[in-house]
Amino acid sequence: MNFGQKLKVARLGMNLTQQKIADDFFITRQTISSWENGNSYPDIMTLIKLSDYFKFSIDEILREDKQMRLFLEKQTVKKNLKPIYRNILVIVNILLVVDLLDLFNVIKLGWIGWVIWIVFLLNVRVLFMLNKFDASNTMDFKYTWPKKIKNLLAFIIIK
Repeated sequence: MNFGQKLKVARLGMNLTQQKIADDFFITRQTISSWENGNSYPDIMTLIKLSDYFKFSIDEILREDKQMRLFLEKQTVKKNLKPIYRNILVIVNILLVVDLLDLFNVIKLGWIGWVIWIVFLLNVRVLFMLNKFDASNTMDFKYTWPKKIKNLLAFIIIK
C-alpha cells in the first residue's frame, strides 16, 4: 500500500475529515487530498508528525512506497543544488559586468577579456545543464520557476 492509500485508510479508520487533519497540521485540505491521491508527498518532518499522529511506521511507508522514497531523495538533491545555482549566478553576473565594461572601453582587458567571455559562456552552459537536471527531477509534483517562465512564454507566443 502506498503512502496516500495508507493515509486515507488511517484517516477514515479514525473517522477524521481531511479538514480536521489539515487544521491539526496547519496546512490546507487540498494538501491532504493531494497526498491521498498520490499527487504530492509531505516533507520528511511532516511525515514523522503524521506517523506519530496516525501511529504508523515510517519504515513501513518508505519501504512500501518507492515513489515517495524517490521524491524525498530528489528533494534532498534539489536542496543541495540551490547554493550552486546562487554561486554560478553571481559569477555569471560579475563576468557579464566586467565584459560590458571592457566592451564600452571603461576598462581595457585585451586578450583577458576573451578569456572572461569564454568563462562566462561556460558558466551559462552550466546553468542550463543544472536547469535541465532540476526540471527532469521534479517528478512534476510542483512547477519550478523555469517551467513557469516557459509556460508564460508559450502563452504569450500563442496569443
